[in-house]
Amino acid sequence: MRLSQRQIEIFNAVMIYKSTLAAAESLGTSQPTVSREIRELEKYIGFELFNRFGKRLTPTNQAQLLHKVVSRSFVGMQEISRAAVAIKQHNAAHLRIASLPAYAEAFLPLVAERFLKKRRQVHLSIHSLEEVPLQHDLTTQIFDIGLTEGSFDNIDATAEVINLGEVVCVLPCNHPLAAKRILEPRDFEGADFVYFTQEDPYRRRIDQLFEAESVSRRYCVETTTATGVCSMVASGVGVSIVNPLTAAHYAGKGIVLRRFSIPVPYQLNLWRPAKGLRSPYADQFANVMREVALEVVKKMESL
Repeated sequence: MRLSQRQIEIFNAVMIYKSTLAAAESLGTSQPTVSREIRELEKYIGFELFNRFGKRLTPTNQAQLLHKVVSRSFVGMQEISRAAVAIKQHNAAHLRIASLPAYAEAFLPLVAERFLKKRRQVHLSIHSLEEVPLQHDLTTQIFDIGLTEGSFDNIDATAEVINLGEVVCVLPCNHPLAAKRILEPRDFEGADFVYFTQEDPYRRRIDQLFEAESVSRRYCVETTTATGVCSMVASGVGVSIVNPLTAAHYAGKGIVLRRFSIPVPYQLNLWRPAKGLRSPYADQFANVMREVALEVVKKMESL
C-alpha cells in the first residue's frame, strides 16, 4: 500500500468541510468512500486523524499539523488552476508574492494600492508565511517575489537588500517612557516588555544589547509577528522594539514611537527567481515597493 493523491484530496476536504458527507459532495463521491479512504490513510500513516463521536468527526492535533503541510500543497495547485483560467481568458497578468505577515499587513497594502491604480488588469496573490515555511516555498519557484527578513543559502533565487532605517521603540500613549525623545537600554529596566519568539533574529540582537548593559526587562508575553507585538503595546500590555515598517503603520493608533539610542539597522530582502521568465509586472511591482519603502524611511525620520 502507498499514499495516494486521492487520499490527500479527501483528507483536505474533510478538514475543510468538517464532515464526510459534505466532503463527499464537494468531491463528487460517496460518504462510504470518503470514510474508507480516511481509514486507509490512518492505517498507512500509523495514527488517527479524527476522533469519532457518532457521525461527528473532530480533527486530532496530529491531523491539524498534517493539514498545515497539505494545505500549502493545495495552494500551489490553486495557483496552477488560476493561471490556466487567466491564459484561457488571454489575461496572464498575475503576480504571486510570498511575504512575512508583518509586511503583508503593514507594508504591502500601501504598495498594492499604488501599483494597481494604473494596472487594473493585474491580479495579485499575496501569501503570508512565517520565515521557515517561506524559505521553503521560495525554493519551489512558484512565486514571482518573496519578502523576508533573513537571507538564505541554497535558494535558487536572487536577493536585493532594501535598507529601511533602524528598529524603533514602541510605547503605549500614556507610558512614562513616552516623555523621553530617545530611549537608552537602562530606561527599560524592570519595564513590562512584549517579546518576539526566540527564533526571531532581531529578538536575539535586541536581547544581546540589553544583556551587554545588564538591563532586566519584565517578560510579559511573546508573539510571532510585529503586528501582534504592536497590538499588545497599543492595548497597554507593555513596551517593545519593532521594525520601522510596522512601527510607521501603527503610529498614532494607540502607540507612540521613540528612537532607540543604539542604532540597529533593519533590512528587507527582496527575492526574485533566478531561472525562467521574469514578469515585467514583477519588475514594476518591485519599483513601487522601493518607492514606498523610501517614503516610510522619510516618514520615520519626521516622526
